[in-house]
Amino acid sequence: MTRSISSETLKEIFGAKSRIYSSTFNKLNTFWMAVKEEKDVKQKYVSLKKCLEMVYGKMREDLFLTYTYLALIVKLVMYLRFEKIEKSTINKERLEKVISGEYFSSIGIANFTENDFSAWILNSKIVNDSLELVYELSKRLSEYDFSQIDEDIFKEIYEELVEKNERHKAGEYYTPEWLSQLILLEVFDIWENEQKKIPKILDPACGSGTFLCNAIHLIRNRYSEVSLRDILDSVIGIDINPLACLIAKANYLIALGYTPEKHIGKITIPIYLGDALKLPKNIVQKADIIIGNPPWIVMRNIKNKEYQEFLKNEVLNYKLLEKEDVHLFTQIEMASLFFCKCSDIYLKTCGIIGFVMPRSVISGTIQHINFRRFQKPPLKLVKVLDLEHIQPLFNMPACVLIAIKGKVTEYPVIAIKYSGKLPKKNAKLNEVKNLLSRERYTYAPPEFPTIRSYYFDKFKVGASIFPRTFYFVDIISSSNSYLLVRTSKEILEMVKPPWKIELKGTIEAGFIYLTLLAWEIIPFGYLKLRPVVLPIKHSDGGYIVFDPAKLQELGFVGISEWFKEAQRIWEEKRTAKSTKRFPRLVDRLNYNGLLTYQHPNKRYVVVYNATGTDVVSCVIDRKSLQKYNGFVVDVKSWFYETNNDSEAHYLSAVLNSELISKLIKPFQPRGLFGARAVHRRPLLLPIPKFEDNEVHVELSEMSKVCHEKVKVLLNRKIGRIRKNGIRNQIRKYLHNEIKEIDNLVSELLKISKEIHYKVK
Repeated sequence: MTRSISSETLKEIFGAKSRIYSSTFNKLNTFWMAVKEEKDVKQKYVSLKKCLEMVYGKMREDLFLTYTYLALIVKLVMYLRFEKIEKSTINKERLEKVISGEYFSSIGIANFTENDFSAWILNSKIVNDSLELVYELSKRLSEYDFSQIDEDIFKEIYEELVEKNERHKAGEYYTPEWLSQLILLEVFDIWENEQKKIPKILDPACGSGTFLCNAIHLIRNRYSEVSLRDILDSVIGIDINPLACLIAKANYLIALGYTPEKHIGKITIPIYLGDALKLPKNIVQKADIIIGNPPWIVMRNIKNKEYQEFLKNEVLNYKLLEKEDVHLFTQIEMASLFFCKCSDIYLKTCGIIGFVMPRSVISGTIQHINFRRFQKPPLKLVKVLDLEHIQPLFNMPACVLIAIKGKVTEYPVIAIKYSGKLPKKNAKLNEVKNLLSRERYTYAPPEFPTIRSYYFDKFKVGASIFPRTFYFVDIISSSNSYLLVRTSKEILEMVKPPWKIELKGTIEAGFIYLTLLAWEIIPFGYLKLRPVVLPIKHSDGGYIVFDPAKLQELGFVGISEWFKEAQRIWEEKRTAKSTKRFPRLVDRLNYNGLLTYQHPNKRYVVVYNATGTDVVSCVIDRKSLQKYNGFVVDVKSWFYETNNDSEAHYLSAVLNSELISKLIKPFQPRGLFGARAVHRRPLLLPIPKFEDNEVHVELSEMSKVCHEKVKVLLNRKIGRIRKNGIRNQIRKYLHNEIKEIDNLVSELLKISKEIHYKVK
């Protein structure tokens, strides 16, 4: 007797932790090693590789085998669903037709296994053994009843087997059932206010087909006498991932209620393999509704250089950035381009788009200012669903944007903030609707200050001292002008493979510098300056960076050998993208000239953190570090150099003001734990150039007092101050001083401390 099954059960019995998966994977690996060089097999591998490497980066063979396993599961489940056969009646000849796709064609489904990669197991060298494997797998699956399933039964096992970090590299954040159903209801309500006919619906990044399946259910519920052909003509999907397309087709058939008995002639499931941003416009007719969850991936994480260049041109074409702002391209969310281009080429005028989006696109991100104008194509944003306060959902805050094509956006617009803690991520709407609270508000984008700081272009980001294990060292001993050093043990514990590498050697003392990690900056001080080995020397204008050969030529043998070894490891372990961009390790170190730009002859360095929730700053006095060769700023910090200590402390006081941290909040992207990036945002505020006037001088003096108090505190309580929460401890310790600084900064910027922005 067969047992009922759910997506959770399928994952439990056949997922990553199961014996079935482990055993099947090992056998697939044996088969793979026997035929991987066969022409037909290699062709299947290369076909999948081309689809996935665009965003995944290097395609791994173990991922290919996992994809094969999942594809076999999908095909066998659908076969068992259609045939309702007993374990005893399964035969290998029929199974071969299931794996090849011939079976599905015979029951009227033309394209179920189109672009299939998993049929490599039918290679003549291994076919007998592989059919035995498929037979055993089908016997285990036949213990369950698949005829009654009405959900995306493959979602849980897919999410588990295709590791989260792999899916997230491609921007895949799968949408829970309840959210898909909620968005469809919102969009259909708008559509049905104007139209009575069945809408043509497209999901251009359909993944496993969650939106498509729920759209089918909704159409059947709302429109009487709808036929299978009507749905096939009305609900369409596109995805770049062949496995996702296969799963989406299976789910589509389940939602359709298709069985061989309902034979209506050959059907073609309207799910297309391809990149929606590059497909010809005429692959599908224009839709009335576009819905879905586009890829969430920042442009800098696109692995394929050629594809990245294509995306850059598209970003400029859709006016998401102006040419003079192209330096912001790496920070653009791909989802914003998906929103605009899919609306442009696939959506009818007066059609509706409803996309799940990273919430950062509607917050204060500078790179998305143009996106929030919805100008190309013209779109009227009509509603925002704010999902930041729902758990569990995604690993970053989300929202839903609903817009109508051909109209103009006027702010403010209606926004609904949803809040609630759900028992599980992938519940249905009727299971969670009573757990969700709703709060209505009006949304308008934050307004950026019209006047920037005098220092906006004068602060720079630090040098790219990566991979850290090549540079950060512990000094073991010294002899004359030489030091015995090895890679810092503390840094080794922090870094991830492939850079967990320890170097050890004797180098010339003249190449030891100090740097400061951004997370060790505290208000008006720092926890620790760390020694780094750098192949640089002072010059009048900045630093000169040397490669190992030049160092040896100059007689610096120790440092030369150190970086020869570092270069060898770099060449062995770097990515293909880094190979092209940084053939020499020193090119990585001095990326964009951010090392040679630093001025060792400037005495005072004002530094603040590039990442984090609030701004923290301190002043480094290079003259106090004469034991070493100088201080170099790391890439995770922003800095300004000056010989004027009053100017340096004036800036540090302003940056440490709690008011400044409050004022930049509307402009910061948000993670699950709140605002998470600082970068140049404080300098968007009108911080004036230092002058010898009362407010400026008083701020400077306050900073000097605070620096001295923090130094005394750290010396007195060394070893007893908790690193966790130390920034808050320091702020409490300096409560009176920071309060006074806030009053002075309020006067400086000519604003009220209670300033509010039009953003929730």
